[in-house]
Amino acid sequence: MNKKCFVIMPFSKSSDKHDEEYWTIFFDMIKTIMEEKCYSCVRSEVGPYKLFYNIIDNIKNSDIVIAVLTDFNCNVWYELGIRHTLRAGTIMLLQEGQKVPFDVSDFGIIFYKDSIGLEKHIKNSIENYLDKLDDSICDSPVISGLSGKAYKNAEKKLDEMQQLIWRLIDEKPRGNAAIEKLRVKRNRVLWVDDYPTNNESIINLFKAKNIQFDIALTTKQGLELYKRKLYDLIITDMGRGNERDAGLSLIKELKLLQCQMPIIVYTSRRAIYRYGDEALRLGAYKVTSGLGNIISTISDVLEL
Repeated sequence: MNKKCFVIMPFSKSSDKHDEEYWTIFFDMIKTIMEEKCYSCVRSEVGPYKLFYNIIDNIKNSDIVIAVLTDFNCNVWYELGIRHTLRAGTIMLLQEGQKVPFDVSDFGIIFYKDSIGLEKHIKNSIENYLDKLDDSICDSPVISGLSGKAYKNAEKKLDEMQQLIWRLIDEKPRGNAAIEKLRVKRNRVLWVDDYPTNNESIINLFKAKNIQFDIALTTKQGLELYKRKLYDLIITDMGRGNERDAGLSLIKELKLLQCQMPIIVYTSRRAIYRYGDEALRLGAYKVTSGLGNIISTISDVLEL
């Protein structure tokens, strides 16, 4: 098991029906479900050995965090807020009949009845939600809000820059054939991804090697940048917005422009399962979900 699940939940009695023994049984149920999905599963310890930094480490570094919001334990909500700030990949559980705060009401809470069929219901719901998480659907109100603002600002700035370039050069975009004839090693990469912050660590690694990156948030922006600049490599995600195969659309458009440079698709394992073969058929140089793989491939292409 190389994937990690961290469970945020009450420990002691939180209501007349939910005592310490109840929550221990509840955790064991979640642990069994997640281990069947190849996740190791833990929850924070109680008592004198409970260290806050260990909790934060688990919240930050776990692939999935499951937050049991039932009975509105203050520690659970505090730790949920930390997770929502740090990264996506959170599943929230709440017993039916308890009110949902508006802050998280739009982010996919799993409701359950405290009944005999509890385990089966929660198991099916968690499995369905894991599929959604693999499709990179944002489940954090914090990240969603910040990304939306960043998206609008970046899109506006990019459009302003493009308008300035058009005025300065006073010419229409050059045909792709002319670009390829002039192509030399530029140490410049075009990366198309609607969540560019997810790639900051990779970008910073190569910026230290004097590699420049142009970021596009949409297929349209990526194509416009491609027509106006010279690149050594193009990287794209697969799903953008409501279009789960946006990466395929970009590859098709680039090939219509007779693009000869390598195109890497960097996306989730589930997206690779669905669209990876088609991406390679259309002409992608590499399709990967691995951090080490994307870094080594970029290094190889750029001859670093």
